[in-house]
Amino acid sequence: MLHLVYLLRPSAHARTDMNAFWSWVRDRQAWFYAGLDMARDPRWYVRTIGTDVHSLEHTISFADEAAWGVYRLEVSRRSRDIAWERRRVEQELWWEILEARILNDAPIPRVDTII
Repeated sequence: MLHLVYLLRPSAHARTDMNAFWSWVRDRQAWFYAGLDMARDPRWYVRTIGTDVHSLEHTISFADEAAWGVYRLEVSRRSRDIAWERRRVEQELWWEILEARILNDAPIPRVDTII
């Protein structure tokens, strides 16, 4: 599996109304990933200890590099639609992207698959 991981800092605007922020995140997730079946298991974590406290980690997974490539092509295609791209970049009102990285599973079994 390949995992795309973002570290996001909620903006000053988001911090004024965290209920509205989380509502926006839920709506955006449903909208953004609609039809992107190669993108699996979106996860959200709030950092509570360490650097960038109260930042979010968002992870989306892909079966392999080919699936990630198909995802990138589709996002690129969608971004040429002016209305879609306008909605995508509204994220700048809600968060700042601090970091993006890709992780791959190590070639060892997951604990829940060990017999």
